[in-house]
Amino acid sequence: MRLRNTLPALAGLALLATGCAAPEASGESAAEPTAQVKTVEKDDAAAALLPADIADAGVVKVASGISFPPMEYFDTDNTTVLGFDADLGKALGEVLGVEFEFNNTNFDGIIGGLKAGRFDLGLTSMIDKAERQVDVDFVDYLNSGVAFMTVKGNPEGLAVESDLCGKTVAVEKSATGDIVADEISADCTKAGEKALDKAPFPDQASAVQALKAGRADAVLALDLTLAYNVKQDPEAFEMSKPFGLLPVGIPVPKNDTALRDAVQAALLVLQENGAYDELLAKWNLTEQSLEGAPINSGK
Repeated sequence: MRLRNTLPALAGLALLATGCAAPEASGESAAEPTAQVKTVEKDDAAAALLPADIADAGVVKVASGISFPPMEYFDTDNTTVLGFDADLGKALGEVLGVEFEFNNTNFDGIIGGLKAGRFDLGLTSMIDKAERQVDVDFVDYLNSGVAFMTVKGNPEGLAVESDLCGKTVAVEKSATGDIVADEISADCTKAGEKALDKAPFPDQASAVQALKAGRADAVLALDLTLAYNVKQDPEAFEMSKPFGLLPVGIPVPKNDTALRDAVQAALLVLQENGAYDELLAKWNLTEQSLEGAPINSGK
């Protein structure tokens, strides 16, 4: 996504919120982490597309930055991975007859890890963007907007992206918020305003903690995780309206088209049998639905 080059246009992007509604940011918390995912049957046609080495091993090595609720986060045992992506990985594995094994990795090292062969794919709420498609192919599975979160009461009065000019903004390093912060900052300077002061952190949880501790004026990230933060602690945080609409994808190494096609086929099976919609409902992500499992639909 490229933000427009004038601050009035940036402010107008907030009006797109109706097209990319965030998960509900008030009321009860998200689905109980102990809820079970419906078991789905293996699909022989999809499983036949798997590369032989993965099929023989019975394991898909997944890279994931596991600090991004409700998409992926650790249970209280600091071992069990919960969240929409964790449930989706389990369901994809059931369709393909393999286990999706999640490995906690800093977000900024995921594509490098895929290129080096340390992981087979990523399942970590990664935005499908054209510049990332140079190194990986994406099987897209959600839509999401971008938003920013402030402490409750919004003492700086931040309402639209242009209000972030000159403010300290916490982001997860190399994640969507990091990229969008640079775009907003460039637009600030073009309009004669002070660039925002970007504060990158190794994971999303650290960025949120910086805001809570008063070391940042806002956190910039995907709307789906910020809405979850607000829902979990409504007395501490509030968030802006989301802006833009971006596809979220599963990155697969560029040279592994067989695995890409197997994952796409498995996702289509889950969409057809209703399991995909059930997972969206469980994690309050129905508005983020993306049908058809397109390849590299990001711009």
